Amino acid sequence: ANTATRERLERQASAIKRLARVGDISLVDTAPKGSAQIVLNEATICLPLGSLIDLTAEAARLQKELVKVTEEIARLHKKLSNDKFVANAPEDVVEAEREKLAEYREAQEKLSVALTRVREAG
Repeated sequence: ANTATRERLERQASAIKRLARVGDISLVDTAPKGSAQIVLNEATICLPLGSLIDLTAEAARLQKELVKVTEEIARLHKKLSNDKFVANAPEDVVEAEREKLAEYREAQEKLSVALTRVREAG
């Protein structure tokens, strides 16, 4: 998580714990084994679930999300590879598409890691 996210988490920890009904919140560099992961733009949330969830279903959910992200990457790559689009579209539109592509690639990487971890836990 970036610095702003860490600070926001520290400020809101009490409310998050109460609303999520969890006893502890911690920041770690690697996800605990057997945890469900939710990939956000600024961080990956890990919920250690042990035997509370179906790891096969979680792997299927992550795989489905990974397919969607991969399809978006292909779509954006095709669009940005089109010389006519790049030449004729306003620069801010082209730049926005490039930023989206970078965000999707980052999400793809995080989802791949999360999927690998869930599969290893199962």
